[in-house]
Amino acid sequence: MRSSPSISHWLPWLKDFLPSLVLIEEKAAELYHFSLLNKNFAYSWAKEPFFGIDEGSKISRLLHLHLLKQGFQKKNHNIFDDELPIPSYFREDLGFLHFIKPQIRPQQKPSGSGLYSLPGKNVSLVLENPNSVEVKYLDHSYEVRIPQVGRFILSRGLKLNVGPSLKESRVYSAVRNLTLILDLLATSLELQNETIDDLQEVRPPILLREFLVNLKNNGPGSIVWESAQKLYLETHPGSKVVLLTSWYWKFLPLLSKTLFNNRT
Repeated sequence: MRSSPSISHWLPWLKDFLPSLVLIEEKAAELYHFSLLNKNFAYSWAKEPFFGIDEGSKISRLLHLHLLKQGFQKKNHNIFDDELPIPSYFREDLGFLHFIKPQIRPQQKPSGSGLYSLPGKNVSLVLENPNSVEVKYLDHSYEVRIPQVGRFILSRGLKLNVGPSLKESRVYSAVRNLTLILDLLATSLELQNETIDDLQEVRPPILLREFLVNLKNNGPGSIVWESAQKLYLETHPGSKVVLLTSWYWKFLPLLSKTLFNNRT
């Protein structure tokens, strides 16, 4: 088990730009554990960090030049074998570093000028009103911005749709995202309440509806649920299936009520 978050060794290289970045994906979930739940993170899927950054940020060009000066190279990286490689920065001793900007038009291509970044659907959701947490590394403290927990949970829930083809990479991604949701909410009433409070402010309501539909389609008995449940139980010795199924049937009405309130 880690004594410090896995993002820590990246922070000295990005310290001057952290106020303009929001840590997203699995490493954000890791910081919820260390900073809010005061416990270690049970998973280690993603070795590389993903940061969200506003499309219009003036800092993008400066960050790009900074990374090149520090020995990083622009490089495309395959995360899934059956998916297209994504733009990244790479340095032999540190690995891959990814930046995602909000997608502003359909079929938008990765940014080729300035910061080498990937356009992402719903990224603007997690960039909205982020929170800051303190991460200590080598006697220094860094303020790292992470999404509001409700928006983070929603962003994971919007990725639960695997489609009719059950493409392996989409199923794997959905399992990871559902496991993150279970890991953060199934045993923490505080985080669940904070999530519901955050979701009250989310617009448009169609995003909540999509989350609700995805959660219903991937509940107990589905391939995504059963795989996520197995992974959760493997990494949380002593936990019971009933814990997860009980959370699921209690959370659905809360999410439905939130959606109803957002429509009125």
